Amino acid sequence: MILSMTGYGRSNVLLENINYTVELKALNSKTTDIRCKMPATFAEREMQIRKLITDEVVRGRVEFNIFTGDDNASDDYNINTSLLVRFFNQLKALQGEINIADADIFTAVMRIPSVTQSIAEPISDEDYARVELTMREAITSLTRFRMDEGLELATDLKSRVLSIQEKLSRVGDYEGGRIVRIRERLRKNLEEFIQSERIDVNRFEQEIIYYLEKIDITEEKVRLNQHCNYFIEQLDNKETQVGKILAFIAQEMGREINTLGAKAQDSELQQLVVLMKDELEKIKEQLANIL
Repeated sequence: MILSMTGYGRSNVLLENINYTVELKALNSKTTDIRCKMPATFAEREMQIRKLITDEVVRGRVEFNIFTGDDNASDDYNINTSLLVRFFNQLKALQGEINIADADIFTAVMRIPSVTQSIAEPISDEDYARVELTMREAITSLTRFRMDEGLELATDLKSRVLSIQEKLSRVGDYEGGRIVRIRERLRKNLEEFIQSERIDVNRFEQEIIYYLEKIDITEEKVRLNQHCNYFIEQLDNKETQVGKILAFIAQEMGREINTLGAKAQDSELQQLVVLMKDELEKIKEQLANIL
């Protein structure tokens, strides 16, 4: 079972006539990147909340928000007026040297943590326990979203891998003619430099056999087919974090396809290789969306 990197979850709870809405958005990211936005009453709980998200959501860029329907939420902060004025005047005194507008000075001062102070009472343990349940409900909703998208991704990936295997099965149709064409091309090239009656036929046949062994693609065909089978097997894996495994298998599939192309020495076979590469590129694009 695979999960999509992207997802959305939402839930809410009513506490003391205040409606708290928890919202999570998950986006693609190779690492865990959690961005939290919540009322000041949750400030002391931020690390606890981050740990919960990390444990449950696992990986990705997660935007976590707690909204409140309380119209007095803005009263949770107090401005230290004297400190604001002091910082503003100090920066304004440098205005001529650094060429900065008053509005920019004010914005910079307001970002200083000590200028705005929280006066909100921390949320109680009982209320937080209920909000945490709501967070878990939102995470469950996010996971369902990821699973639904994961099923669609798995279907698409499987069809593309099967398409590569179908093209691989057609390689055998060209191998016989490929050998004949390579033999004729080499003999023609040789005759351009050496008169035909001077060619040692036995030696030529020995060299042909040696050359054909060097460009034999049997091993590449077997390995590519095995990689494709393993890829499909991992799509049905019960683990939810198979994205890295699938990416590694796709990389190995690419190695075999590239070697097939390098050894092909035949335009018709090269066309099949190009089609397989096209499918593999689409697979890699989709893998970027998998957990």
